[in-house]
Amino acid sequence: MSGGPPDLLGWRWPHLLLLARLWFLAPPTGQAAALCRVSGGVLGIHWSSTLSLGWFPLASGQGGATCWETCCLRPGCGAVWSVGGRCVLLGCSRTDGCGISALPQPHQESLGLLQLLAKGPARMKRRNPRHAGRRSFITMETLRAAPTAPSSSSLPPTAQQNLSLPANGSSDGVPVLPPQNATVDPTASSNYTAEAPPPAVRELVVSAGESVEVTLPRNEVELNAYVVPTPQPGSSYAFDWQLKTHPRDYSAQVEGNKGQTLKLSELTVGLYEFEVTVTDGDSAFGRGYVNVTVRPEPRVNKPPVATVSPKHQEISLPISSTVIDGSQSTDDDKVVTWHWEEVKGPLREEKVSADTPILTLTNLVPGNYTFSLTVTDSDGATDSTQATLSVNKAKDYKPVANAGPNQAIQLPRNSITLYGNQSTDDHDNLSYEWSLSPESKDKVVEMQGVRTPILQLSAMQEGDYTFQLTVTDLAGQQDTSKVIVIVQPENNQPPVADAGPEKELTLPVDETTLDGSKSSDDQKIATYHWTKTSGPDGVKINNADKAVATVTGLEVGEYHFTLMVADDRKLESSDTVKVIVREEKDQPPVARVLSSPPVSLPVRTAALDGSRSSDDKGGLSFLWSRDDSSPAAGDVLNNSDHQAVLFLGNLVEGKYSFTLQVTDSKGQSSSDRGTVEVRPDPWQRDLVELVLEVSVSQVSQRQRDLLLRQVGVLLGVLDGDIIVREIGAFDEHSTRLVFLVSGGPGRPPLSGRSVTLSLRSKLRKQKNDFLIFKAQRVDTVVCQLNCSGHGECDSFTRKCVCRPFWMENFLRAELGEAESNCEWSVLYVTIVSFLIVVAVATLIWSVVCCCNRRRSKVRRSKSRYKILEGEEQEVMELQLPRIKLCITGSPTPPGLPSCSRMSEFPHQHSFLSAIGWK
Repeated sequence: MSGGPPDLLGWRWPHLLLLARLWFLAPPTGQAAALCRVSGGVLGIHWSSTLSLGWFPLASGQGGATCWETCCLRPGCGAVWSVGGRCVLLGCSRTDGCGISALPQPHQESLGLLQLLAKGPARMKRRNPRHAGRRSFITMETLRAAPTAPSSSSLPPTAQQNLSLPANGSSDGVPVLPPQNATVDPTASSNYTAEAPPPAVRELVVSAGESVEVTLPRNEVELNAYVVPTPQPGSSYAFDWQLKTHPRDYSAQVEGNKGQTLKLSELTVGLYEFEVTVTDGDSAFGRGYVNVTVRPEPRVNKPPVATVSPKHQEISLPISSTVIDGSQSTDDDKVVTWHWEEVKGPLREEKVSADTPILTLTNLVPGNYTFSLTVTDSDGATDSTQATLSVNKAKDYKPVANAGPNQAIQLPRNSITLYGNQSTDDHDNLSYEWSLSPESKDKVVEMQGVRTPILQLSAMQEGDYTFQLTVTDLAGQQDTSKVIVIVQPENNQPPVADAGPEKELTLPVDETTLDGSKSSDDQKIATYHWTKTSGPDGVKINNADKAVATVTGLEVGEYHFTLMVADDRKLESSDTVKVIVREEKDQPPVARVLSSPPVSLPVRTAALDGSRSSDDKGGLSFLWSRDDSSPAAGDVLNNSDHQAVLFLGNLVEGKYSFTLQVTDSKGQSSSDRGTVEVRPDPWQRDLVELVLEVSVSQVSQRQRDLLLRQVGVLLGVLDGDIIVREIGAFDEHSTRLVFLVSGGPGRPPLSGRSVTLSLRSKLRKQKNDFLIFKAQRVDTVVCQLNCSGHGECDSFTRKCVCRPFWMENFLRAELGEAESNCEWSVLYVTIVSFLIVVAVATLIWSVVCCCNRRRSKVRRSKSRYKILEGEEQEVMELQLPRIKLCITGSPTPPGLPSCSRMSEFPHQHSFLSAIGWK
């Protein structure tokens, strides 16, 4: 037993003599023998084992012969435990009694002795009450009748040889009698009665010796088992050794596991725990434990062994980096440091030096390198080795053509793709050329992509084709590879129909799909055909001639549908699928909509809540639809018409009505209606619209605040009194600002008409340069022109649309207040226009008449001519013409006649007229 006595063989005659001495110090008396007796015991038990067996301590004190005697006189005490001169009285806490046949913690070392006492039928009074609270034991002198310990002479010879005493040389007794179950009445106060238990299996005290420790290279151990008492003459004990714990990878050899001596050999390092079980038929039983610890051989330091991998390597540019592994260096303990040094190499700016197990080299130049690795172990011992490296200049190698593996196809398939992209070159710049090999030059084939890595072949016929791939690198080096394509004759196999797995449906689902797309053929399936072979009537198969068909009109029952497939050669195959339709009662869902409270413009968003809708099984789907009577304006936000809550935006004035339809997983549905009322803006007529000549994306918050401050200055109000309702894009290059002006706390806002006229007038006077942005238009949001009571205002164009027979006073609209109007009657304008035209025509006619009359007076004064006689002609030729000038108008200068007297000189007048003078 692990943790047992050091060695029972060491119990020799001196120990037995000591036991005999103790027996004489406490001789048995008739009264003690009649009171109780030792019924069993275990030597070498640990204190924690007594607790595990159900015993609890009652009192403790110095050991000796009085230990078990005191237990006999004390009610509730059924056993004693002693070790190292200490004695503990034990009581049983289990209702079914406490035995000592099992030891829960045999591995812990101890020299304790557990004795089980059996009390006889005799009764006696308890000790004096004044001793009840004391921890010390009652001595032999205070007892008249005390139990006697069994003498050593009553022990079997084997037991006498194997018993051992505690370290102080005292012992409380030796268990030699068969174990019995003691029954103690815990309710007894002054008197108690102990009855002998029924006979039980006799308990053997088994010891396998003290724990053994060996150190390699010794790897053999011999274990011996000792039993108390010795077997009866003519009988023997049966031994069974069992290995309880062992190292993970052990390889020990065991000999004699059924004998009293166990021999172990070829032990490896670790802890071995053995259990030996001793039996004598069914009348005796015992167990013992022993540990064998194998320690490793003491280490003698050995120098480390430096190892580099690879010892020599060769690389070529453009590869300029590599590694040398020194982590494979070994030591009997461990390597603590690695140190690399460059011993020899090409001339560079910096030599290599590192203290890592793996040396990483970068930016290498062509040349030969030698590196030294020095390793140091935990004891300071070192070892060195060298590694060489050759770095070669870059070399252009010949390319390697790879046309791919040989392939085979079977008619009617007559096309294939060949891949030559596995061809390699050290510089990855290759040109490709595919060609038909000379041995296949008579073959018929269509080739596409002959100068690319991938060759497309088609229109092939039965036979073997050999194709040749030639690759060329930039240096003109070439390599060739061939590939064979075998075109085999057609070998058609029947198709294999697959109608799919069995299906189960639950009403109201009355349709399903039949999927035969997993049907296969070595070539191609040409036709599909679905038919109903059994089941209720009334079903309809849609797309019955396709791989996937749809069955509708199913009823409760079991259906069988057969799929028939055929290939191009009319070979057929069929398969059947079963569809079971079951009926399940399901309550329809309940739709419930919470209507949104009324909203007033400018608020243009609202929500309808349908999340209160319910179903007995959950899994609802939602669908919102707008009623025909609702305004068409307004948008559904975030695709919420398929969600429980409907969100609406960009609403206009009016009453919106939406219907919610909820559908459960069985297709049952329910609907409810919700409304949203959008009321007009109570201050709509007071809203002012200002259109600015700037893109809305260019207006910052600071510019907006400055603009409002400037508008407030023009209107004579605080900028805080200007309430902005909307700012957005009017068109691509202008911004629309909608605002109203507060009239003060508790007062309505200022009239939008008056604010518009005032702001328009101020901007006109300031020449539109006061604002940071140029204003294009200032007007009310709602057109408020009265159109002179003869028309209506167009809210889009902000112009008056006049009624029939009325028109705009363009003079006032363009030159006056610049507002559209309908002041003029078309009839009056027509009459006035006619009169003006007549007056203008009359005036023009009068002027024309005056001019014509004046011209007619000039034409009346014509010259008269006569034929001159000869003498008169001569006289006229000799006379110079007399010219007299006249001045028209008044006053006439002195000395010049007026033109009114020209009639007195007809000849001169005629002459002047002839030359164009007046």
